[in-house]
Amino acid sequence: MADLVVTIDGPAGSGKSTVARLLAERLGATFLDTGAMYRAVTLAAVRDGVDLANEERVLQVVREHRFDFEAGAGKLVVRIDGQDVSEPIRDPDLTAKVRHIACAGRVREQLVAMQRAFASRHAKIVTEGRDQGTVAFPDAKAKFYLTADPAERARRRAAELQAKGAAADLEEIRRAIESRDKSDENRAVGPLKPAQDAVILDTTGLSVQEVVERIYAKVQGQAEPATSKPSRGVEPAEVKERRHEAVQVPRSPAAWYWVARLMCWVFSVICFRYRAYGRENLPREGAFVLACNHQSFLDPVFCGIAVKRQVTYMARDTLFKNWFFGPLITSVNAIPISRDKPEIAVMRLVIDRLREGAAVCLFPEGTRTQDGRIAAFKPGFGLLCRRSKAAVVPVLVEGAFEAWPRHKKLFRPFQPIVVQFGKPLDPKQVADMTNEQLAEKVTQTLREMQNEVRRKQGRQPYEYEAKSEA
Repeated sequence: MADLVVTIDGPAGSGKSTVARLLAERLGATFLDTGAMYRAVTLAAVRDGVDLANEERVLQVVREHRFDFEAGAGKLVVRIDGQDVSEPIRDPDLTAKVRHIACAGRVREQLVAMQRAFASRHAKIVTEGRDQGTVAFPDAKAKFYLTADPAERARRRAAELQAKGAAADLEEIRRAIESRDKSDENRAVGPLKPAQDAVILDTTGLSVQEVVERIYAKVQGQAEPATSKPSRGVEPAEVKERRHEAVQVPRSPAAWYWVARLMCWVFSVICFRYRAYGRENLPREGAFVLACNHQSFLDPVFCGIAVKRQVTYMARDTLFKNWFFGPLITSVNAIPISRDKPEIAVMRLVIDRLREGAAVCLFPEGTRTQDGRIAAFKPGFGLLCRRSKAAVVPVLVEGAFEAWPRHKKLFRPFQPIVVQFGKPLDPKQVADMTNEQLAEKVTQTLREMQNEVRRKQGRQPYEYEAKSEA
């Protein structure tokens, strides 16, 4: 068995999967996604044409096939008879059928054995599910049970669906969650309930990072002797990490974000001749960075209203000092960052949000253009992209310089504004580049896009050197 086993149980929508994955990264542990195991058995049974309600036949499927589970980068790599099925098992239609496997007692026993075998191959694991602390690992020293108000869990699930471009009926989702809770709590095998020695944590109103921090602190307190003291003059790594993680920026409530987006859309359409192109290039799910050129104060608005997902923005810290504007931009997911010396805490916060699958808007030029031209991007943003394994989408804003140049106090309305989303660079492409190569690539791409737009408008293209200044 692993030296350290951390179990995280809880109902659907409590945030346990995301919390477990991030906690595992924080602890340097292996993440065990038990749901992937249940999905794998379900997929094998469906492919064999087996009636999922027939427990004996499903048990036969488990015995006839070889299931391999290996730790990957932030996820469990699943293979059936040597074939990688890590993606097929995430199909929503398949997920809806997993409940049959979850209620089959003898099948669950086989899966629990697989979970324990997985744990025996790793020094530290963080595992999540509905019976990890009560059935799978009853001797684990660190057990947690996450819960949240059904309305809050329904809101989270609806936000996930909306982020993927799917329709979401909040009331219908809430009823489904309450029905699932009742079924899980009353099933005969492995019912949903907290272990007697589990720490129960209500996540209502807490961000994912706040939950991770609370669990991390408790796990560290249990894992380290109370008498251990750091050497004089040396700050332990975990203390440094906690200090760096002190930055917390509240997330925008979903309803307010979409209301604000609508108001900004109306403003942009009425006050400017606003057009957005290439939105089909935006990933429908998963993390991505919008790498945008910077022509005016209005660029975040012009970029964000074209994206059908909530976007997190990085903005100059001095903008947050205004008594009105600061709280306003904070309410729509803006994070303050120093232009002169970016803080490690802020970088970690942005990376964490990307690892959760967020969309983040950056302006790697660092400041607004002086003449409308695109300056060479600063290479630092590449580190965020690689560490979070995020795709990078080049975003061109053209016309905003004429609408509100940096030397003017007020914007000029009725200027044509074009926002163009370029082809994304997938995480593998980004991983193969240095920071400088990525900055060079995106800079050159945006300059070409800009001059193409200007030609179509009958305007003179800008003259750029053959290579970026980066």
